[in-house]
Amino acid sequence: MLKKTLLKYLIAIIVESLILVAVLFGQGYFSLTLWIDRCKVLCDAFTLAGLIPILLCALVWVSNQGMFVGLGYACKWLVQTLIPFVKVTKETYAQYRERKLEHGGIRGYSFLFFSGLLFFVVALIFLILYIQIPTA
Repeated sequence: MLKKTLLKYLIAIIVESLILVAVLFGQGYFSLTLWIDRCKVLCDAFTLAGLIPILLCALVWVSNQGMFVGLGYACKWLVQTLIPFVKVTKETYAQYRERKLEHGGIRGYSFLFFSGLLFFVVALIFLILYIQIPTA
């Protein structure tokens, strides 16, 4: 079990590191000479690499709470109403919601939050360094 969890964290950190390197190359980090410019690009890269998994984790959490069930029911109702020859079900929203939420949701996704938080904390450190560097 511990091996599986460590593998999840390792894969998440590798993907976040790839995002980080892509942003560094995209912003031209390796051709910059001033430390203030390098801090800014590092802050941007670590922020993006940290926020993507945190926001993905938030999206999974919202989905697990059933926030998209109403949208799914509305789309199903719209299709059944507007398109002819579609099998019409007399399922109420309460029955639909119960059926969709009975199996639970995605579990074990907190590694996204914590690995993203690690990168975001590093971004905050570079932000503090960027603010502290005199510009004149």
